[in-house]
Amino acid sequence: MPIKALNIKLLQIIIIFSFGVLLYVNTWDFDFASDDTMMITDNKFTKGGIEGIYKIFTTDAFAGFLGEGKHLLSGGRYRPLSQVIFNIEYSLFGLSPSLWHIQNTLLFALAMVLVYLSLLKLFNTTKIQWHSLAFITTLIATAHPLNTEVVANIKSLDLILSLLFSFIALFYSLKYYDTEKLKYLAIIFISLFLGTLSKETSLTFLGVIPLSILFFRRFERKELLAIIGTLAFSIITYFVLRIYFVGIPRSIDVTELLNNPFLEATIGEKYATIIYTWWHYIELYIFPHNLTHDYYPYTIGITNWGNTVVITTLVLFVSTTLWSLWKLYNIIFNGQYSNYVAFGWLFFIFVFSISSNLFVSIGAFMNERFIFIADIGLAIIMAYFILYASKRANQPQFVSFAIAIPLISLFSLITISRNYAWQDDYTLFTTDVKVSANSAKCNVSAGGKSYEKAKNTNNKSEKEILLRDAETYLKKGIKIYPKYTQAYTLLGNVYFVKGEYTKSFANYIHSVELGETKDSKTNILALGIKTHQEQKYNLSNTILEYYEKEYSANSNSQYYIADNYLHMNNMDTSILILINLIKNDSKYAEAYNKLGEIYGRYLNDMQLSELYLLKGYEIEPINASICENLGVLNGIKGNLQKSIFFFEKAIDNSEKPSKQLLQNLENTYRNAGIVND
Repeated sequence: MPIKALNIKLLQIIIIFSFGVLLYVNTWDFDFASDDTMMITDNKFTKGGIEGIYKIFTTDAFAGFLGEGKHLLSGGRYRPLSQVIFNIEYSLFGLSPSLWHIQNTLLFALAMVLVYLSLLKLFNTTKIQWHSLAFITTLIATAHPLNTEVVANIKSLDLILSLLFSFIALFYSLKYYDTEKLKYLAIIFISLFLGTLSKETSLTFLGVIPLSILFFRRFERKELLAIIGTLAFSIITYFVLRIYFVGIPRSIDVTELLNNPFLEATIGEKYATIIYTWWHYIELYIFPHNLTHDYYPYTIGITNWGNTVVITTLVLFVSTTLWSLWKLYNIIFNGQYSNYVAFGWLFFIFVFSISSNLFVSIGAFMNERFIFIADIGLAIIMAYFILYASKRANQPQFVSFAIAIPLISLFSLITISRNYAWQDDYTLFTTDVKVSANSAKCNVSAGGKSYEKAKNTNNKSEKEILLRDAETYLKKGIKIYPKYTQAYTLLGNVYFVKGEYTKSFANYIHSVELGETKDSKTNILALGIKTHQEQKYNLSNTILEYYEKEYSANSNSQYYIADNYLHMNNMDTSILILINLIKNDSKYAEAYNKLGEIYGRYLNDMQLSELYLLKGYEIEPINASICENLGVLNGIKGNLQKSIFFFEKAIDNSEKPSKQLLQNLENTYRNAGIVND
């Protein structure tokens, strides 16, 4: 290769890598967001050290978050490589979002260099130029805003690695095809194996790589079979590993709408809606506006075969695919020239097939990240038409740059701007809910994060606004999907903070009725205690008695029910409950304290009062309330030194001693003739 060509090639590599980094450098100080919770921050295997690595390789991809044996999606998922990397880096650096954002950016930029080198080799360009198809294609693919979710979301390292290793496999397949050097077969095997361990998207390169060779190389049976055999062996190895550790992928009946968006659709509506989403992918690639991470029910509405867009899309996809296959046939058997549009389309179709919802359920109507890698085929087509327009004008370099540079610049500006939505969960959900206004999941996520932010602010007006927003989002989510269990729990939490306890209780009950147990159990008990503290004794009893009916009694609920009855002037019931409590839980100090208080204050039985208080003190000698009651009791009995001892101990064990406690101690000092300095 001439020196000038080498210099251009090196410069183009530097430009592509630098461009990829600059586009995403603004993500480097972002926090975790979206699915990072499942794969990193709340994943026990990611945080599990050496044992965690073993678990990552031997369980479903979501097991570290959901629990072993649980499956979120039909067929399961096996993607250990990126999670092992997270595990190792967590062991070394802890939870460091900046490190992982930098890593995603650098690996994406490196992967795009591999895309460029592979396309350059694939297209067999003899003259490397600034307006080459490979270079412009790669710049478009690098800049395109649909990639933002992959690069800006740490969890999507799996897709970046899949892209990187898949194109290494393509590059060395071409090298082997051109040179027949056996060492390249080993690289092909290893790279595709690592790609499949990253994400199942790499499986499609079993078809993409032979397709690429057939389009741009003369047919050589022996070399092609060697490559196909190596690719197949690599994929078989992946499946053997997967089946050995996690079993044969099996279909499961997903009855949760948020993981099965077609749950409420007929078969006809399901496939009509799937085809409709295909059109939306193409539309977003050409006009990348109103981007969102959320296409859950019902961001895309269920449609049917009466929709002309569905029919048009089906005709477009089928006819273009058949035309492209016809072009491939003529290239192989009739010696026609390579057709870049046909190749770009078949590249897109092959890679997209695995995430199209046609063959494998992906748990959502669509997602922008689901055409990552596949969209390189669309970039080839876009770049080809730019160069074709240049050629028609007989001014290839000037016209191609006149079209490409504004387009790439526009894509870049949208990408950089879109990145900011991924700063953190609150920003992402409250930004994207404007686009995904009909998504139950996005509304509930926005509501949940607004609630969390409200809890963590001390600014009263800001808290009120955030709680109001949270309520609005959560109600919208419930309206879209009335069986959304988590939405009721979160809405109950919002009303809890707002002090609207009856509404809070009603939403917790809805959550329980829909099958939620863990969070509701904790929340209902907390609500019962909170209403008791707010002196809403009747409501507190209603809540706590419901709690005991659903989850059985525990010492805390029994204690507060007893105290509620005391404040409701039903002392006998209160005593009976407390006595029963200490029979079942003899170490529950507060029950002894309350009995001592009742017998001393209300029944004037100092002997029994002291008996219960001393038993409570024996169990929990640092309990400030017990010490204070013992101080009062001994003061009444005239045991002033003991009274002082217990009052002082109560003060020592109180975070903030009450005025009454301080006054009691001062009075006791005075009665004992002690001057208190």
